[in-house]
Amino acid sequence: MASLLESYEQQYSGVTADITFNIGRISNSHGAEKQTYIRQADKLFDEASELLEQMELEINDHDPQSRKKYQTRIKSYKTEMGKLQKDLKRAKLGIDANRDELLGEDTHDSEDQRARLLDNSERLERTSKRLDHGYKVVLETEQIGTDMLENLNSQRQQITRSRNRLEEMNSNLGKSSRVLSGMMKRIIQNRLLLLGIFIFIIVIIIVAIYFTVKRHT
Repeated sequence: MASLLESYEQQYSGVTADITFNIGRISNSHGAEKQTYIRQADKLFDEASELLEQMELEINDHDPQSRKKYQTRIKSYKTEMGKLQKDLKRAKLGIDANRDELLGEDTHDSEDQRARLLDNSERLERTSKRLDHGYKVVLETEQIGTDMLENLNSQRQQITRSRNRLEEMNSNLGKSSRVLSGMMKRIIQNRLLLLGIFIFIIVIIIVAIYFTVKRHT
């Protein structure tokens, strides 16, 4: 686990070195090039913050003495991060640190005003990003709602078609039932007719036998 913390520390050292390099480039650049270095520096600060969070999570499993040692080191890293963030803000404002030290207090008011303006600009930018994100979420939600309505409409149509088919089948079954009932009636009538004919023939045979026997006697 110590080796993992050491790896984090090495990565943190490399990231802070890159931040320092980018801050120097910001101070010596202008326009689009300057904005590129600012974005790179912001990403590096995010990466450094994540590394510090990983370090804080890792030291929780250490013994108290080792944990205390690493907590002190992490605290110094955070102090360093704060200083670098101030340097980045000064670089964004185009303030030369060495010149500021030579001029002393005379530049503080101007620097504070420019710093407040930069903070307001950054807050506006963050707010704009949140609004854009919210707008995208609304559009995605609207699209999901539209898709759901289309699916429901498609399902409703399928249900309607299925119901119509069932009604048609019930109608056909009713017709078939009536046809079968008619056929059964005709079958019964035919059987009764055959039975009547059979009885009539039997009666004729009996009568013929009767008269035949009576004539011979």
